[in-house]
Amino acid sequence: MRALQTFRQRFLDFRASALGRFLQFAFIIFVAVLIAQQSAPALGEPVAYMLGILVAAALLWASETIPLFATSLLIIGAQILFLGNPGNWAMLQIPGNEPIPYRNFLAPISDPIIVLFLGGFILAKVGVKVNVDQYVSSLVLRVFGFSAGRVLLGVMVSTMVFGMWISNTATTAMMITLTGTFLGSVPVGNPFRKALTLGIPFAAGIGGLMTPISSPPNAIAIGLLAQEGVRVDFLTWMVIMTPLVLALFLLTYFLIWYRYRPAMPLQLPPIEIKPFPKSGYFVMLVFTITVLLWLTDSTHGVPAAVVALFPVIMFTATGFLNAKEFNSLEWNILFVIAGGLALGQGMSLTGLDKVIAGMLPLESNWIVLITFALTMLLGTFMSNTTTAILFIPMAISLAQLLPDVNMKFMAIGLAVMASSSMALPISTPPNAIAYATGEVTTSDFATTGIFLGVCTLFLTYGYFWLLSYFGLW
Repeated sequence: MRALQTFRQRFLDFRASALGRFLQFAFIIFVAVLIAQQSAPALGEPVAYMLGILVAAALLWASETIPLFATSLLIIGAQILFLGNPGNWAMLQIPGNEPIPYRNFLAPISDPIIVLFLGGFILAKVGVKVNVDQYVSSLVLRVFGFSAGRVLLGVMVSTMVFGMWISNTATTAMMITLTGTFLGSVPVGNPFRKALTLGIPFAAGIGGLMTPISSPPNAIAIGLLAQEGVRVDFLTWMVIMTPLVLALFLLTYFLIWYRYRPAMPLQLPPIEIKPFPKSGYFVMLVFTITVLLWLTDSTHGVPAAVVALFPVIMFTATGFLNAKEFNSLEWNILFVIAGGLALGQGMSLTGLDKVIAGMLPLESNWIVLITFALTMLLGTFMSNTTTAILFIPMAISLAQLLPDVNMKFMAIGLAVMASSSMALPISTPPNAIAYATGEVTTSDFATTGIFLGVCTLFLTYGYFWLLSYFGLW
């Protein structure tokens, strides 16, 4: 047994080494090229090239042999080279096919959804810098009260609200720190310690469903729908999500409270309210104006992406965000989203998406539910962003082939499924942060996450089916 563990550790160490990662990368590219070559006679060269790019991207994203954003840049570069052929090289010319203009593959880098996310990142960055987040969350926790049930509700509500505007990872890290005061007053071994720790990542994930800027799968769904001429504005997304988010939140709260409530009544101490900085009033003013403009974009006609430039300009021009802080934004996430949009666009332009959708059992009455379930299952083991990138383009094509399936049903539904895959500590960064506290085990995540995942699957499917049935999409 020890020899097996030693071999496993050596294998993992080699895989993580520079040579191991290079060999993994070379093998993945070899497999992708081989698949492209073998499928070219049947599919045609443009579709085969795109299939090879898709396979390479899927394997690289799943294995994280190279960073996620690096895979996105590789996708864009490969599409430009093999499908755009900007140099008109004879060896890359495809008889009977005109090259796709390379600008089509560069366009996702400046897609409006990228600008929208940039505005969200800057709002979150400045809010954290001036401690607006800590002030508001500590105030909310005091409002709810200090009995165990109220504290859990306050922690989860605060987490969900911040998860709507700040990245789930940053929200979880902040709330785990803030609830340290409560945990210090709960005896070791009391199950309520698990309730406080588990409630944070699950509430952050639920809050991440609420707005277009709260998680990458949301942005990917909106961006890919826009490529098909289907517009989902900021307010529409929130209106669609509000009933589902509230139902999932209440279900999660009562499940965690039922499983981990303290055996005896527990009264917790108040959390300190941090002083509100003067600069925080300006930040809150900009935040409020931005959100109001986002929610009313259908009235005033200014797109949400253009509105997102307002906080960008206000905070950079006034010095609230300096060059160093601007450089520290999560640019890698923006390029991951751009890579997903480019992948979906390439599949659409070459027709690969319809080829793959045509291979699915379209005659099955449960094809949509099966697609939802498969997305959630794979999202448990891969990053939610990767899962959304791989499945949403094919789901949109599937919706185009099925006369009774709404495109929004598929795209937004899969975004929800990808973001709701939280059954393991490795499923999401928030789960990993909570697991690292040592308060919860893999079994705690699995039993709670699997039950919530199944409930989310059927609640989402049923709710979206009703929206389609009554023509409310």
